[in-house]
Amino acid sequence: MKSINKVKNISLLILLLCSMLAFGQQKTVDSAVERKYFEFAGNQLVDIRKATPAQLQIIARKKRLQAISKDHFLFSIGENLGPAFQTMALRFQQNTSATVYEGLDWSWSGRNSLRRYLLDKDVNIEFADVSITPQNAKDYRYHVVTNDDTEIVGWTTPTNFKTTSDGKYAYAYFGSFAAQPNGYIRIELYNIHNYKRRDGIMVDWRPVKPLAVSVGLEYNDKNFPIDLLYKSIDGKTPPEKAKEAKNAWYQFNLGDSLVRLHVLPENYTYNYEFKIELIRNISGKTERLDLGTNNRVFFIYKEYWKQPGQYELILTPKLPRPGGTPVVYLKDKAVSYRFEVLPEKNPKHLFSSKQIALFGLLLCAVLGGIFGAVVTKLKKKNQQRVQDEQQQKELAKTQLASVRAQLNPHFMFNALAGIQNLMNKQQLEEANHYLNKFARLTRNVLDNKEQVSLTEEQALLTDYLEMEQQRFGFSFELKVNQGLDIHNIEIPAMLLQPFVENAVKHGIAAKEKNGHIAVAFEQREKDLILTIIDNGQGFDTAKNYEGLGLQLSKNRISLLNAIYQDSPLYLTMQANDKGTIITITLTQWL
Repeated sequence: MKSINKVKNISLLILLLCSMLAFGQQKTVDSAVERKYFEFAGNQLVDIRKATPAQLQIIARKKRLQAISKDHFLFSIGENLGPAFQTMALRFQQNTSATVYEGLDWSWSGRNSLRRYLLDKDVNIEFADVSITPQNAKDYRYHVVTNDDTEIVGWTTPTNFKTTSDGKYAYAYFGSFAAQPNGYIRIELYNIHNYKRRDGIMVDWRPVKPLAVSVGLEYNDKNFPIDLLYKSIDGKTPPEKAKEAKNAWYQFNLGDSLVRLHVLPENYTYNYEFKIELIRNISGKTERLDLGTNNRVFFIYKEYWKQPGQYELILTPKLPRPGGTPVVYLKDKAVSYRFEVLPEKNPKHLFSSKQIALFGLLLCAVLGGIFGAVVTKLKKKNQQRVQDEQQQKELAKTQLASVRAQLNPHFMFNALAGIQNLMNKQQLEEANHYLNKFARLTRNVLDNKEQVSLTEEQALLTDYLEMEQQRFGFSFELKVNQGLDIHNIEIPAMLLQPFVENAVKHGIAAKEKNGHIAVAFEQREKDLILTIIDNGQGFDTAKNYEGLGLQLSKNRISLLNAIYQDSPLYLTMQANDKGTIITITLTQWL
């Protein structure tokens, strides 16, 4: 009897385990069935049963691109999922040992940020396009050019197609092209119905070269007060003399007239950037400074070499791998440039120290009795006046810094709102360009300099207007009066930017392509006139508005006048339904 009960218990246990297993399997099946309906549309996980047509289009495009990418073509799936037209793909000769780098972007007829790839070996390449199919090929034309002087494929319609390994997708194949030793090749493509939809790739086999430079000093001369003068301190430093230059020490003496070192690349177009480092050895202490990257003319200001010592400038090619990482520094192509800063030479004296001392004593003895009392009284009076003026200026500077601190985040929040707006519209390429210019603008804004040259102000305004132009499509122009030395004339930092920002936001943004802004720098005798004109809807200049930008800018000009009492600033505003004119006059500024 016990045996029968035992068997029954075992049977029940087995039945229970089977039921649990079956339930688990059913649950797993249900979960798997449910998961098949979920796909990523960009960075968003969506249920395809409820997805919008736009999301379904992104999902289908992603599957197509993933299938094509298995054919070992080089392109970014992320870039091609958005609205940006960057659909051309590149493939290298199989089993190649060449190293591939990303060069600097290039432009074609206003189409910026086109890709460039650098190869360190002569390997063949193939081009394709992931968006062209047999159905839409008639809408496209492409051609292939070598070294900007030989067209090896004239403008033609794509007629050759390949199919992905799974047999589901067809894409345009432009063919295989031989390497161009010490040269380059580019392919350009456009849509005949929409010229804005164009793309291109450049492949460059030219070897990476060291940055050959010539270096000179720029300095002031009282006989030429307007321009900086230049004097070479080394002649030229071509790559073939890099070893000789590395062992040489170019010397010069410090002096009050020295302003900066002028570093000029010599006769070569560099399609990549160089890391710039400065090693300085001062009184036995060695310090290494990172001065950023460049491949064109740049300056090293006196602030970096204002003390006597030994300095070494190192210029190293900086090349990122496809995708931006990792970044490779070709140290074997680096150029080292050495210079030694010597103490300032002693000025020549007309009299000896003993003669000057004796003359001073005699002069004091003669004049001391006559002017002693008067000097003492005037000194006390002047000290009190100087102290009062200094206190007023320090107070004004403190208040000015507070206003500037409010303007900076006000500008940055507006710019970030613009980036967010572009991203919400899925305009990823425009947002990327906007973000690049915003990064450069942010560095200038946070630099916190009291004054900047008109050149720097012009560059900041150009970056800002180009950034906003991407959002609203308006046109703009910056005019400089002929003969105005914009390199050496300085004005308070960010003086114009808040007014230009106000003109964009409240004046011409709503007009889009019909909007226009003109900024002008001109000279009237010794006055500097800065003008901002827009064709917006205008505003009541007598009314106090709640917005921060205009009010803060008015306050800032009032505080600046407390500091620059001999050269006051005047703000005038004219507006009607046809536009607004903002004029800032810096009197006795030139």
